[in-house]
Amino acid sequence: MYHSVRTFHRWVGITAALFLVVIAGSGFLLATKDSFSWVKPPTREGSPIEDLGELVSIQLATEAAFAAGLADLQSTSDIDRVDYRPAQNVYKIRSRRGYHEVQVCGKTGEVLQVAQRNDQLVEDIHDMSYFAEILHTYWLPAVSVLLFSMAITGVTIFTVPIVRRIRFRRKYKG
Repeated sequence: MYHSVRTFHRWVGITAALFLVVIAGSGFLLATKDSFSWVKPPTREGSPIEDLGELVSIQLATEAAFAAGLADLQSTSDIDRVDYRPAQNVYKIRSRRGYHEVQVCGKTGEVLQVAQRNDQLVEDIHDMSYFAEILHTYWLPAVSVLLFSMAITGVTIFTVPIVRRIRFRRKYKG
């Protein structure tokens, strides 16, 4: 039985390791995304405002983003998310496909920056949805079960020799 536990542990480990390399590498980039501008573009500063009444509408901000000329950001159906950052007075309009972001000044409505959002790409790689939705939906939960199995079999592999030594010493000592 101990041999079969070790064999199971070995093969589960090899299988899980393939996923863990991707998850760990992308997890590192996600954890440090604010440190690398090529992963997540820095937020630009918009013109200061006195009160929220000075803000341009979301419609004007999105129209400015559409005018930036990105092929993957041409209409409202292309928008994944619109964020407003009050500290910088900036709208961030993210594309649904292509991983782009357009930053628009909240006061003037002018485009401050057009940038690639590689953190969104890294997040899709991290949760496996980049490769195939079936990996995200079914394989990722299966990998968590494999890792749980690795923990259980690893503890077994670690403790069985210790228990055997203790029993052997008791048997032949007294």
